[in-house]
Amino acid sequence: MTQTSSNDRKVALITGASQGIGWSIAERLARDGMIVIVNGQRSDAAEKAAEALVAAGAEAIALPADVSSEKAVLGLFDEIRSRYGRLDVLVNNAGVALRVDGRKAPVESTPTDMWERTLAVNLTGAFFTSRAAIPLMKERGWGRIINMASQAGRMDTGFGSAYYAASKAGLVGFSRVMAGEVGPHGITVNCVSPGRIKTAMAATFANADAVDQLYIARTPMRKVGMPGDVAGAVSFLASEESAFITGTIIDITGGFFMP
Repeated sequence: MTQTSSNDRKVALITGASQGIGWSIAERLARDGMIVIVNGQRSDAAEKAAEALVAAGAEAIALPADVSSEKAVLGLFDEIRSRYGRLDVLVNNAGVALRVDGRKAPVESTPTDMWERTLAVNLTGAFFTSRAAIPLMKERGWGRIINMASQAGRMDTGFGSAYYAASKAGLVGFSRVMAGEVGPHGITVNCVSPGRIKTAMAATFANADAVDQLYIARTPMRKVGMPGDVAGAVSFLASEESAFITGTIIDITGGFFMP
């Protein structure tokens, strides 16, 4: 892992970082030399992930919190300020993809609580964390906010639900307006938009293998993605090299979606 003095090391918060794409991002940013804050709703999973990073030579801690709770997010950021006095990178990765018997619920039969929970975690959670992160980034005149969108928010994939798509499309609009607001302070805001990625969440689809094959058949790269494919894009957007990139979306779909 890259070694720098602790005073120079950037501090990164990754929400939903205990498994899947979030874990891969946490691992990659740790390898990039950042101090990593592993967030997740389950404290045991977040602690286990942070311990694995430390065992690999990283500086990492677990700060569990439900990002859909304003109170919990305020407490999370109080702890970050107390421990580090800074936050340089925020990756809003926490998300849910709720289903009924492994399948999306059609609009006409979507329960209200399913709609509300999806937007609360996927969209409102990113608002709570971003709102809390901006003052810390402004203090240093540098920051990176990276939001996890989805191809489901960019097109009708046939797999994604309307409530999930709405949360991810909303995240894109939110990110672009925020990019315009914070750009003068040296802060960039971008989205990464994964397609079908091999994760535990993707495996919860009914007939997941058949969905994989359908995706592969429609994708020029003839494969599904891996969490590391997303982590690589996040690493770039979190770096100095991306300083002139803001308000954009990087699609990580193997060509499934071409705008």
